[in-house]
Amino acid sequence: MKSSAKEWVECCPTCQANRRAHAPVIALKPLEVPPYPFHTISYDFITGFPRSNGHDAILVVIDSFSKFGHFIPTSKKVTSKGLADLFISHVWKLHGLPVKTISDRGTTFTGKFLRALYQRLGVKPAFSSAYHPESDGQTERVNQFIEFYLRSYVSADHSDWSTWLPLAEYAYNNAKHSATGKTPFELVYGRNPVMNPSNVPANVPEADLVADTLAREWKEAESLLRMTKERMTKTTGTIPEYSIGEKVWLDGKNIELRTNSNKLDPKRLGPFKVTEKISSHAYRLELPETLKIHDVFYVGLLSKSHESPSQPFPERPPPETIEGEEEYKVEQIIDSKRQRGKWFYLIKWKGYGPEDNSWEPEELLEHSQEEIQRFNKSRLKKARDSAKSL
Repeated sequence: MKSSAKEWVECCPTCQANRRAHAPVIALKPLEVPPYPFHTISYDFITGFPRSNGHDAILVVIDSFSKFGHFIPTSKKVTSKGLADLFISHVWKLHGLPVKTISDRGTTFTGKFLRALYQRLGVKPAFSSAYHPESDGQTERVNQFIEFYLRSYVSADHSDWSTWLPLAEYAYNNAKHSATGKTPFELVYGRNPVMNPSNVPANVPEADLVADTLAREWKEAESLLRMTKERMTKTTGTIPEYSIGEKVWLDGKNIELRTNSNKLDPKRLGPFKVTEKISSHAYRLELPETLKIHDVFYVGLLSKSHESPSQPFPERPPPETIEGEEEYKVEQIIDSKRQRGKWFYLIKWKGYGPEDNSWEPEELLEHSQEEIQRFNKSRLKKARDSAKSL
């Protein structure tokens, strides 16, 4: 009786779905080593800052070869076109175009404008598996450094953080990186910058203050980078493995479901069948149509499903997301044209800026027939009204 009850609790789908997911410590996977500096760059946003000189976010760009970083003040609402302008102004003009980029799946990074621009420029974008942007811990370490640095020097109201960002970038790039044993400056430019404050006072208080501050900051920056590296290497962890066809639970903490209260949402979704092993750290799952999200997931979000052959449980209806992260949704049809016997529509996509508007053939808009009919009726009415006014 006791073993039967234990088996029931362990294999009950409702119990497994609502049991809090304890994420295992996963061994970090290093990225493929690029052949030269700025061949491959990764980038990410740090948000949640108060406004400072018109900025409330930081675009962090890291070269995967030298670990050289650019910390660019920006807005969390920056568009794909605005992102391209930042790359031109702060990265491409100094290092040329990258061959490959790595980012998460935020709408700014996955928009049609940036994809089309990259295609024209010969840049290959790569995206991290869903909800796990830190491919090798690199971004996490840099973000920790930036936040620690700014926290140490900003004013009480935090409104001057953007003025400290250039010094944070300099301090980071002038500190030896544990992965290379050299500073990013040295690997990119062949030497370290000559910028060592003298210990002899200049008898000008303001100048002495700036020089002393710089010297102190560089020492603290080096200590912090060493500390974060040690913390990362302590949690080596192991990598769980799953077989094709095996069912697994998916941690639901990052997925917003169509329910009345996220407090009462299940902690884990599924179980879903594993259809492909992408790498040691990522798997593709067979998701229901109601879950309109990317189907490749970081292994740390998955957990084994327990099933009982003696006590089969009925299938539960699949959860439904509020808005799919990966599926483009038509917000408005702006214009139409006939080309080579086919109708094309100029689409404004929901959640994307005007720079991502694109011409799409009618056959690819099978789920937007109501919007097409509404647009055609509106266009016909305008034509009739114009004819009446003649």
